[in-house]
Amino acid sequence: MYQILRGGCNSKHPSSFIMSRPDGLPCFVLLIIRTQGLFQIAGKQYQVTPGSALILSPGTPYSYSNPDGEYVDDWLHFTTTNEDAFHSMLPFMNIPFVLSNTESYTTLVHQIMLEHAYTPQPYSFENIDALFRVLINHLLVHQQNASQPTAISPYKSQLQALRLELQNNFLNTPDIKESAASIGISESYFQHLYTELFGISYQQDVIHFRIEYAKNLLLTTVLTVEEIAELCGYNNEIHFYRQFKKIAGQTPAKFRKNHI
Repeated sequence: MYQILRGGCNSKHPSSFIMSRPDGLPCFVLLIIRTQGLFQIAGKQYQVTPGSALILSPGTPYSYSNPDGEYVDDWLHFTTTNEDAFHSMLPFMNIPFVLSNTESYTTLVHQIMLEHAYTPQPYSFENIDALFRVLINHLLVHQQNASQPTAISPYKSQLQALRLELQNNFLNTPDIKESAASIGISESYFQHLYTELFGISYQQDVIHFRIEYAKNLLLTTVLTVEEIAELCGYNNEIHFYRQFKKIAGQTPAKFRKNHI
């Protein structure tokens, strides 16, 4: 289990600021670094760029500052009941690494601090542990993806956010041109990256989401097939029947009959 000792969000320090701990701390330290910084970690120097992360193990000597201006980070001091397992799980301990998107990590740190400050025990312990596991798992996934770089990497988080919005709002689906423009790439490149990342084309994904929603309505409501087709964005019932049967392998009526 993870336990938070203290932390901060969007902590700002002037250029004269220098954090120096020659003996380290008796706990783990997590930093989400939002500006550039000059770090000394266990005798090694690192020039860290904005949007980086660092996890320091107990007893590791370190110092950091930003001689060129303000230094800003989110930070947590924490402990875990199984330090050996935590060490083996994180091969990137004591080495700064660049994140593709810091916003999700900042949000998690902020929520952890809210739980730490305002949620009564024992709920705060359980909530913090769950949130911290999500944070660490995201870091692990990021590192695994970083070890196998592809052309998708710079756009992965944007494509994932776009697809999630598509799944939740497929009735107002932007066309490929609009979607490509929203992340600043060409239509053809957008289609290539989308298919490579999700294993399905953009157009087919829209159809997939509509049919999955139709399946849910068939099994959980008494709406007619015609009403469901309209709710799923189909103006033509025959078109709905054809696409449903192609994906589900049977007509909507048979699907409802066989699964209820």
